[in-house]
Amino acid sequence: MALYDTLFSQLDVTSSQYLVTDTEFRDTSFRKQLSETVKSLLSLKVIPIFNENDAVSTRRAPYEDSSGIFWDNDSLAGLLAMELKADLLVMLCDVEGLYSGPPSDPNSKLIHTYIKEKHQCEITFGDKSRLGRGGMTAKVNAAVCAAYAGIPSVITSGYATDSIIKVLQGKCVGTLFHRDAHLWTLVKELGVREMAVTARKCSRQLQAMNSEDRRKILLDIADALEANESLIKIENEADISGLAKSIRVLADMEDPIAQVLKRTELADGLILEKTSSPLGVLLVIFESRPDALVQIASLAIRSGNGLLLKGGKEAKRSNAILHKVITSAIPENIGEKLIGLVTSREDIPDLLKVICMILS
Repeated sequence: MALYDTLFSQLDVTSSQYLVTDTEFRDTSFRKQLSETVKSLLSLKVIPIFNENDAVSTRRAPYEDSSGIFWDNDSLAGLLAMELKADLLVMLCDVEGLYSGPPSDPNSKLIHTYIKEKHQCEITFGDKSRLGRGGMTAKVNAAVCAAYAGIPSVITSGYATDSIIKVLQGKCVGTLFHRDAHLWTLVKELGVREMAVTARKCSRQLQAMNSEDRRKILLDIADALEANESLIKIENEADISGLAKSIRVLADMEDPIAQVLKRTELADGLILEKTSSPLGVLLVIFESRPDALVQIASLAIRSGNGLLLKGGKEAKRSNAILHKVITSAIPENIGEKLIGLVTSREDIPDLLKVICMILS
């Protein structure tokens, strides 16, 4: 409490300790009084610090007995959030958030959005916290209970700088729990890997096509750009006439695939040739220039490669409509997933790992 007093005093805020026991929450009048007391304290710029009153606790073994309404600070935090009808519950821990396995396991992945139907059977928890009765299991249980009661919850690092501020700003930090999460499109956790795998699959179909067929795809994209010019201008007042012209120029250029770059005669009748060939799947991160997306996509198709794109957030809407127009012009036997559009910066590290695994 002395530490809390010192820290909050720097913000001209007072802190107070509020000790509770499990049995008190069984009393309806106490719960009503609790809500009124907290509101009064906050109106006076006093931050209540809640903790279990171990001195009068009815637990048989305070650090082992998990019976009752709450049994550690995590479950107490979740209970208080529900009782006080909080706008948000933030739970701090010593790692970035909830991982698919023990955080020390290099194969474990940070879960940005927890979906009960998906994750409750997939997560492997490590050892519980050495401090008190809590641990990640307790935090997840508390966060799930609060979330399904209508209170969004976030588990994030208590060591990282400005973690709480970043959560309040809506930034993608830690693990989010929300009762409607199962209704959201799982782009961040599922889309990246799927995009990389399908782009690789589609690129193989593209590589099997001859030069004239790939040329026709580019001409169809140019036609699609012109046909959707008004729609593209709505998203971003961009002049795409020049883009269409540049694509047609690229379509008429010499085929870059299977070009002999170097020929060496190793022995009589034994010739070693170095020829150009597609890489497979390209990952290109580019600045906020919508024309860059069209140019990169055109070069990838002409060279027989699948493509994953990540543009600047300032041109997000333009990139999305351009991506839609371009992929709609790709033949069905190739597949529109030849070109994937990554929308989140946080996906890049995971995407690099996926590409390394696919190409290896």
